[in-house]
Amino acid sequence: MEVLIQAFILVLFAQWENCIEAGSLETSQITQAENSCFPFDEMKPSHLLYTGNSTSGTVPVLQFKISEITSFESEFEVRTFDPEGIIFFGDMGGEHNWFLLALHENLLEIQIQNNVARATVDMGLNISDGEWRKITVLKQDSSVIVKVGNERVLKVFEPGLHTDINREAGFLRIAIGALFPNSSMTLAFKPHFDGCLRNWNWVKKDAGILKQLLESSESQRCWQNIAPGTYFPGFGAGVFESQVFFSNSTDPDAEGWNLVVELAFRPVVDHGVLFAIVDSQNNISFSVSMDRTTKNLILTIGNRIAGSLNSPPSLCSGESQFQQLTLTETKLNMIWGTDEKMWNISGESFEALQSAWKQPGTMVSLGGLPESCSAAASSYFHGCMQVKIQGNPVDLDKASVKHGGIRSHSCPSTLDLGDGK
Repeated sequence: MEVLIQAFILVLFAQWENCIEAGSLETSQITQAENSCFPFDEMKPSHLLYTGNSTSGTVPVLQFKISEITSFESEFEVRTFDPEGIIFFGDMGGEHNWFLLALHENLLEIQIQNNVARATVDMGLNISDGEWRKITVLKQDSSVIVKVGNERVLKVFEPGLHTDINREAGFLRIAIGALFPNSSMTLAFKPHFDGCLRNWNWVKKDAGILKQLLESSESQRCWQNIAPGTYFPGFGAGVFESQVFFSNSTDPDAEGWNLVVELAFRPVVDHGVLFAIVDSQNNISFSVSMDRTTKNLILTIGNRIAGSLNSPPSLCSGESQFQQLTLTETKLNMIWGTDEKMWNISGESFEALQSAWKQPGTMVSLGGLPESCSAAASSYFHGCMQVKIQGNPVDLDKASVKHGGIRSHSCPSTLDLGDGK
């Protein structure tokens, strides 16, 4: 076994020591043969609309002539684990008269602006639990009302009248899951919304364009059953600047600083990089990966293997795997399920990692290496993962670079586990 691990080490660093040239991997290169673990239920029915494709440039937009609209009531069912994002955004007669329905810090929020004033209202109903909920939005006299189920949860008085709207030639536009493409509008929260819609009725008008979109592209559909977590498709990573994980309690210049990373994951394939720190020169300062050949978990610091751990038999069972890594000045401690292992590290290695961590331009990469690394194409993780860094949950929607195939807050459920919604 030691000979096998040593051979892997040589191969690993032959691939990774020059992490300079860009690497990429096309979807077509991920073959069914690689699905060596327990599969997910990735069924995507054609009546379920995914709202989270705005990062890849696809935003469903509806347009109706105002003169042909007889009702401003819309309804749909929504399902999400995402705590914030745009459910839909609409304008009427131009960008200065608009309406926004969103989730912000788990709360439903309405924003309205017209030629007279702007209003924002939110309320305390949390719908980010993965359950289907019917939402109705309607205009009543001078107010906009939002219902969840049959309960009225929001009512906003709409100041002024749309006196400047050309009702004969004007249009009502609705963007689903995002702002309109090329919008310059800024919000107090991130607009991307990892959610799913079904059974919609937009202002009681035909929305056949959505049916066409769903029939022509499977990427526009939702999974039938979902579970919480971030889905990595096996051909892209999420990348953060390391400085976003700094806080008063985790200041890398503070005495006694250490690095704590917690991972919960379910792999579709039994290899790939789960977590990596890459400095501004594209050197890999620290990484946690599953090796394709040895089936071991490999931990590296700088250009050295810091530790290797046999994968448990449950790795590919469809059960979630839990890992906690703690790196201190003298030791690297690893907890995987009920097993715990510790390795000694040199003060020099720790200082090099600490220096890289606080260096501007250092990247934290999840689900693979950054594309600037030549080994990126062979590094990608395929599966579901939840991550905490320095004790804080990581939201992939806040990544500086995120592959369009990553779904930040939802995963397909495994075929035999009852955790899907």
